[in-house]
Amino acid sequence: MVTSGETTKGSADRSEPPKASFRIKLFYGLGSAAPGAFNALGALAMFFYNQVIGVPAAVVALALSATLFSDAIMDVVIGNASDQTRTRWGRRHPFLFAGMLLIPIALYFRWHPPQDWAADSMFWYVLATGLFVNVSFSIFEIASNALGPELAKAYHDRTVLLGYRWMIGAATSALSMVLIYGVFLRATPQHPVGQLNVDGYGPLSLTITAIIVASILAIALGTRHAIPQLYQPVATVDQVSLRQQMQRLGQALGNRNFLVAVGAGVFSGVALGMEGGLRLYFYTFLWGLKASDIMVLALLAVPTPIIAALIAPRLAQRFGKKPACLSLFAASIVISHTPMVLKLTGLLTWPASSQLLILLGGFALLAGVCTIGGYIIVSSMVADIVEDVQAQTGDRAEGLLMTADSLPNRIVNSVSVAIPGLLLAWVGFPEKARPGPETVAMMMQVGWVYVPVMALVSGLSVATWLLYRIDKATHDRNLLATA
Repeated sequence: MVTSGETTKGSADRSEPPKASFRIKLFYGLGSAAPGAFNALGALAMFFYNQVIGVPAAVVALALSATLFSDAIMDVVIGNASDQTRTRWGRRHPFLFAGMLLIPIALYFRWHPPQDWAADSMFWYVLATGLFVNVSFSIFEIASNALGPELAKAYHDRTVLLGYRWMIGAATSALSMVLIYGVFLRATPQHPVGQLNVDGYGPLSLTITAIIVASILAIALGTRHAIPQLYQPVATVDQVSLRQQMQRLGQALGNRNFLVAVGAGVFSGVALGMEGGLRLYFYTFLWGLKASDIMVLALLAVPTPIIAALIAPRLAQRFGKKPACLSLFAASIVISHTPMVLKLTGLLTWPASSQLLILLGGFALLAGVCTIGGYIIVSSMVADIVEDVQAQTGDRAEGLLMTADSLPNRIVNSVSVAIPGLLLAWVGFPEKARPGPETVAMMMQVGWVYVPVMALVSGLSVATWLLYRIDKATHDRNLLATA
């Protein structure tokens, strides 16, 4: 009996591409340490500018929102340029090195802001540095993501490759949290709530920058020997007219499975924006956690990506990619919101304690395994769209496909990033607040909006993947058609 999404061994299997080497998987995975560390640091931006620097929440939220919206077009330009670049270093590697040079400069200005500017001036500072940071990092990340489908073309080996990427990226994110709350923002006599210590953010940003640079060097040099085997475009970007580039974009947008990925990403972007903007507020002002407590949660999460990377490829091979990812995501929605629901309904009244940390850490570990496992499989499903589009159009455009959904996703993300600031302004949450009964009551109000909205948009994202139609048999046919 053949499970969903799979096929029996036959002619298609005889054409199965060779698997990527362990070296490729390792160094490609090490390249995800950069976004893991980058995202851990970036999640502090709202809290840093609002609670540490003292910029009103609505001003910060508006600037962050405008940043995401403004660089949407740049992502498509970068992705298209990456696809059409032809050099002796291949299509992607020049962008990896360019990002490595720009990112440190951008992050320095982002995390060393003036502390005596008026709110209207700080809006423009947050906006300008945010654009610089996002574009610089996109130059690296788009090229890095686009490498994956070429490095592993076999249907299930692709999931294994992306498992390495998610495992190392998520582990780096967790270890970055340890650096954040256990080293640079740890509690001191002068700052008992360490995450409010302004002096810790500068050294923290420099350390995270060093991790990012090391990660980019690893993926760039570690995959360099594969460049001769990678696809080279017939024409370079300066030889392709604007009309032809728009036609390429239109062909990609017309692919059914690509539209499914865009739709699911739009809903997921709302959830990620809200969760990222409010996580530290909930930790600090609802649960009453200190920096050391948050570090413990980060340590408890370290095994999460390892477990997910081990089980996700096996589940995908046993049940098919789509059924496996749907099940994992559905479980993650229920598990991740259970502690908040218990808190809001009065069933969980424990104060900050070791018991509470174990409870929160246990739920976070289970939810994290399901979430990361789902993303590993979905990343592989998105990579399979590359050959699906190529079989239809004859054009291999990983960079464009990775970014053609930027405009709708950025529009949604820009709104979702603004939601935390607007919610905090709605409840009258003060700048430079201190944890106490009043802030707990305010965050409870925010929570009653947060939980149902998160459950709704996360559920819609999962449901959208039901429309996805690429299975192993389809992928094998696409490989034959594009050989």
